[in-house]
Amino acid sequence: MDFSLFQRLKDRFVWTDVIFYSFLAVLITIIASYLIFEYKSHLLRTKIKEVDAKIALYGTEEQKEYEKEVFDYKKQIDNFAAIMGNHKIASNVFVFIEQNTLPNVWFSAFNMSQVTGEIRLSGEAESMEALSRQGQLFEKNKEYVKGITVLNSQAQTTGRVKFILNISLDPKIFNYAVSEAPPVVN
Repeated sequence: MDFSLFQRLKDRFVWTDVIFYSFLAVLITIIASYLIFEYKSHLLRTKIKEVDAKIALYGTEEQKEYEKEVFDYKKQIDNFAAIMGNHKIASNVFVFIEQNTLPNVWFSAFNMSQVTGEIRLSGEAESMEALSRQGQLFEKNKEYVKGITVLNSQAQTTGRVKFILNISLDPKIFNYAVSEAPPVVN
């Protein structure tokens, strides 16, 4: 039996042993580090509990009641803020359209989908130029308008233009926002 074959295989896999033991040493180091940090974390948690117990001993019952009342108010305020943050309001769209409509453009129909964030406006403009300027005015407001599509426009014999616009809005226009009060003039 030729044992030289085993010797050659053993020499060939020496690096495998080195890599295996290196990874084993790294794994043991990681586990030891985890255990050390977990033990330190446990010690800190027990110290925090001790300090909390000492803090609870100080103060009068009246102060503790006030503290509890303050925390109840804080919880109610946080709940109210969460409700208001999720509250959607459609009247912002009306204000937006009112502020961004030219005087020579009239809207006769309004359809809004809050789910898709789109409004469809049917109306009449004094001229094709007025309709174009109206579309540009809406498009300039990048804060709330994602895009505008003219679905239909027809020139009348009187020179006026009937149209249907589809405006895709940013969902933030439906968020509740408190407007600032105008300054008081004496």
